Amino acid sequence: MAVETEEPDLHVRRIRILQKQLANGGFDAALIMQPRDLFYYAGTAQPANLWIPAAGEPILFTRRAHSLARKATWIRRTVEANSYGDLRRSLAEVGALPKSGAVVGVEQDVVPAALVNNLARHFADVTLKNVSPLILRQRFVKDPTEIARIREAVEAWKAGHHQVLSRLVVGRAEYEIAAAMEYGARNAGGDGVVWFRRWDGCLPGGGIVSSGPNAWVVSGHAMTVTGVGMNQGLPWGASARVIEPGDLVVVDYGVTREGYHADMARTYCVGKPSAEQKALWDRLIELHFTVIDRIRPGVTGEELYRIGAETADKMGLAEFFMGVGADRGRYVGHSIGLEVDDWPVLGEGSQDPLVPGAVVTIEPKFMVPGLGAVMVEDDILVTEQGHEIVSTLGHELFYV
Repeated sequence: MAVETEEPDLHVRRIRILQKQLANGGFDAALIMQPRDLFYYAGTAQPANLWIPAAGEPILFTRRAHSLARKATWIRRTVEANSYGDLRRSLAEVGALPKSGAVVGVEQDVVPAALVNNLARHFADVTLKNVSPLILRQRFVKDPTEIARIREAVEAWKAGHHQVLSRLVVGRAEYEIAAAMEYGARNAGGDGVVWFRRWDGCLPGGGIVSSGPNAWVVSGHAMTVTGVGMNQGLPWGASARVIEPGDLVVVDYGVTREGYHADMARTYCVGKPSAEQKALWDRLIELHFTVIDRIRPGVTGEELYRIGAETADKMGLAEFFMGVGADRGRYVGHSIGLEVDDWPVLGEGSQDPLVPGAVVTIEPKFMVPGLGAVMVEDDILVTEQGHEIVSTLGHELFYV
């Protein structure tokens, strides 16, 4: 049974904000097709297209299950449209068809080219333009409802963490630890899915479990501590490697709650950590909080990355910071929200300043061949005065 969208006024405000940006940016309308953006504005991710004019009321064009979608959205005008031809005819019938030469926004960073080309054939008299920068900049600032969902996702992540502590023993495989993490998070209300804003974004089960020598192998995924995966069909994530005494084990997972992500990581040691392992962890935590302490409105992602890189250099660990050798990443975190890789990345070239309401991750790691990898990741809310650590979980090197 469909659940009616809560807080319709919230979604109305979101659309009004976008409409203002559309008008200021020279757009006559936007057609929202990407599921996360659709959920943000319409309150449902039912298969549909959302027409948002720069002025006037939005229209939701549903492709299937029309009655279900109508109950799930706050949008008053919903129309069945199984093709772009249907959509164009429906716009004409209600007097909302854009004039020849109009500019219509499309999420060209993620919508498949085949769909964009098909849309262009049916709307040959308008110009299609990428609207994603406007959407992502709006989504960067979270409202109280979104922040509450992220806090709930953090609690689900913590439930997964407790399952990891209970299952992490010598002789178990990485994939068994991953299953424990996923069970705990799902059992605590997690959605069981992680969303990326890219066509090739996929994580097995929502995250990474990587142990021992696997933890300093970078598979080529956009992440840094990647694991090696079960096979070359998905060569990152947990593998069948069996946990051994003294292993460092990194658990880096995205967990969602009503569409919103927590993205956290902790490191575990099987047995009491050696002095070398403990020293590496202590330096990581020192670097971690050196970066976090600088988070406040006005600071850029590049500044935060530079602070992390310079701190690693002073520690004599620059060659192991955010990877190994040529595979080192030049970032220290990213934004989170409806996607685990929300805009922007906090790294080289990121000149957009942080603003109150943004929620970002800080995720430093040291990867030392022959010793292992240590990683920590926290979710941070940018406030008017500075910041708040949302991911309320201890920062010790957990050992079992």
